Amino acid sequence: MSAICGIFHFDGKPVTKHLIESMMSSMDYWRPHGSGVWREGPVALGHLMLHSTPESVHEKLPIKARVDDIVITAQARIDNRDELFGALSIPQPDRKNIPDSQLILKAHEKWGEECPDYLLGDWAFAIWNPRQRRLFIARDHHGNTGLYYYHTPRFFAFASSLKGLFTLHEVPCNPNALRIAQILVSWPGDGESTAYQNIYRLPPAHKMVVTPEKIDVTRYWYLENVPELHLSSDKEYVEAFLDIYSEAVRCRLRSVRPVGVTLSGGLDSSSVAGLAARELKNNGQRLAAFTSVPLYDTDNLVGNNRFGDESPYVEATSRYAGNIDVHYIHAEKISPLEGIKRSLNLHEEPQHAASNFYWIISLMEAAKAKGIGTLLTGQMGNATISWPGVENLLSTTSWWQCPTIWTKLKAWRSFHRATWIQAYRSQIIKPLIPISLLNAFQRIRSGKEPWKKYSAINIDFAHHLRISEQMIQKGHDPNFRQLAEPREQRYRIIQPGRSILGSIWHEIGAGFDIQVRDPTQDKRIMEFCLSIPDDQYASNEKQRLLIRRSMEGILPPVVQWNTLRGKQAADIGLRMKKNCGQIAFELDMLEKSDIAKEYLDIQKMRLILQSLKKQADKSASYQCDTILLRGVMVGLFLLRFDNNMVKTKEHSR
Repeated sequence: MSAICGIFHFDGKPVTKHLIESMMSSMDYWRPHGSGVWREGPVALGHLMLHSTPESVHEKLPIKARVDDIVITAQARIDNRDELFGALSIPQPDRKNIPDSQLILKAHEKWGEECPDYLLGDWAFAIWNPRQRRLFIARDHHGNTGLYYYHTPRFFAFASSLKGLFTLHEVPCNPNALRIAQILVSWPGDGESTAYQNIYRLPPAHKMVVTPEKIDVTRYWYLENVPELHLSSDKEYVEAFLDIYSEAVRCRLRSVRPVGVTLSGGLDSSSVAGLAARELKNNGQRLAAFTSVPLYDTDNLVGNNRFGDESPYVEATSRYAGNIDVHYIHAEKISPLEGIKRSLNLHEEPQHAASNFYWIISLMEAAKAKGIGTLLTGQMGNATISWPGVENLLSTTSWWQCPTIWTKLKAWRSFHRATWIQAYRSQIIKPLIPISLLNAFQRIRSGKEPWKKYSAINIDFAHHLRISEQMIQKGHDPNFRQLAEPREQRYRIIQPGRSILGSIWHEIGAGFDIQVRDPTQDKRIMEFCLSIPDDQYASNEKQRLLIRRSMEGILPPVVQWNTLRGKQAADIGLRMKKNCGQIAFELDMLEKSDIAKEYLDIQKMRLILQSLKKQADKSASYQCDTILLRGVMVGLFLLRFDNNMVKTKEHSR
């Protein structure tokens, strides 16, 4: 995906060439295929080009429209081109090569600032109207894009990367204590705040209007408002879903360079791979798949219902499709610590999944080496296409059907590998208790500060921020088990209108000249999957039924009906044990930093490292994942703000 940036001086002062070009230079790796700048008076817009679609090869941005002299810069892949051609009355001869940015311009000409409602795909754009002195910026519904901004009463600046903002000397670089604390305690946040004070990201499904008088940010799409859809049979649901899902995959195959896919043993990426392979096979093409596999035996490091090595299921999918070439990623050359450092360089702020970056970086390197330009994933599948569904026996069986209840209870116990007590509690007792009482009981049992068990946060720092009180006020459950209706549970995973997942993958892809696309978060898919009854996902002790039924003839039965779940970075503890010396060195550095000690419980992190040295078992691996590595990533980020530590490192060089 390409990148964009821009500056708007509210006082009318002209933007110098040096200023906009400094923003562009800081994001230089985003433009393997060129760049462009438009500058006039108090406004400058920039664009850094990554060719991702056939139409983008001859695209030049920013460009000025013939109507009202408006100027656009955009990072965009529009997926509903055919629909827009008709709605915008674009002549047939002009349709084939028209760039997506031109479609956005024409949509803006027709629908004005309501145009985001009509655009599908991954996109973010800025349109400057010189007559109205008005900058209009919008971002897609839930795609893999990102946009950051900063403003004062004097000026406004935006960029696809934080790097673009940091080149401006007016933009401060101070840590945002609350956001950093949220990362440490696995609290998603509001989707707007970054790890820096007063620097914000534009969340998905939002648009903003910037004028010298005001800055308005509004949300234009609510997944929560999607009406229920009722069809007459299971078959109709499957057919309707498969039509939409197939199109969501097909339209993301529009690429000027080869397409690849991240492939695990689960249903999400496997279904994406199966549908993509089927489409490519029709054109005589093959699909490159990239799979992360452990270096060490993980049998004792995962639960009874999980697996650490996904290769057997991946092999089955590859053989069944017939045109999938699998590339296994062992990530033996990148340590977990190196993965964290490279991720910080890409994102400029710490992330939640610190333990995954070593294999993500390795996978992206392998994809780039194979010439991949587009990489498909299934990151949002758990809450959309493969939602497990929520079913209990009392909701589907009447009391007078006691034999049926008994039979189903035995089946549920067998399916979930549960004890009789667990089966009775889950399927008989719990459904009789109001959700509000269950949540109250959960809060009492877990105590006021359950985040202590899985976070490296300094307790005094957490108390100073009143973390527990803020969680209650803002509806975050630190136990991650708060009960709710099925739709509400899914919203907590998807985080519509506030997710930062798309911006993370946007930045990762940019680091390797690859556009990352996710069919499972297509707007049409999300709306369909949230609109249908929950019994389409769970029935008769079976879960994830919609995707399982839909994959008949597309995935092998061993994958289609597999009930085990893969675990990412399953051998992280063993990898860390091999690199304990590197981590110990970083902890020593953090111990010397006042700001790191203020935010982090470094002694707690040391104890986990010591336990890893003795035995990298399941418990130590879990703590390594949730506490140690996330704490190290935050700590390395905080060292940037410690002047004494920066000088020490420079002197050591």
